[in-house]
Amino acid sequence: MQKSEGSEQEEEAIKHEVPEGYLPIRLRQGEEIRPAWFKATQQVDKFVSKFFADELANGKKIRLIYMGMLLLPSRSMGEYGIEENGVIHSVITDAPPVPHPQAALQTNFKALNPQNSLLLLTGIFLYGLWTIFYYFPQFFSWKSVVLLTLFSAMHISAAVSSITS
Repeated sequence: MQKSEGSEQEEEAIKHEVPEGYLPIRLRQGEEIRPAWFKATQQVDKFVSKFFADELANGKKIRLIYMGMLLLPSRSMGEYGIEENGVIHSVITDAPPVPHPQAALQTNFKALNPQNSLLLLTGIFLYGLWTIFYYFPQFFSWKSVVLLTLFSAMHISAAVSSITS
């Protein structure tokens, strides 16, 4: 297959723009193709910050894909075996909003509702009864100890159920 004279001139123009020691490639976004270059040791995120500075400044998220592989930001460009004049596809989307750290902390806590407060009050009451039993066992019959143990087991079960749900 013979190359057209126009495409040969384009390739020559691209090669002249590429700094010494860099590998020329083509970046494709939709139907638009533009020249780019990289060193094999260059990390993907450094490459993205160089060739997609405007998009990053506008809060966009850039993903690069080469031959079906997503290029991870922490890896080097050379790890993907990108060939000279190879095409890297770019997908540019709006970055998801980052939640405020204080808002994220508040979502981890359960809302104070009557069920939780009743569970807390029951726990304090049972703790008080166990404390009295520890210091004054003569005030408790075997029936009251069995009931206290039964109520404590039910309370623990309800507390575990409330936490896991």
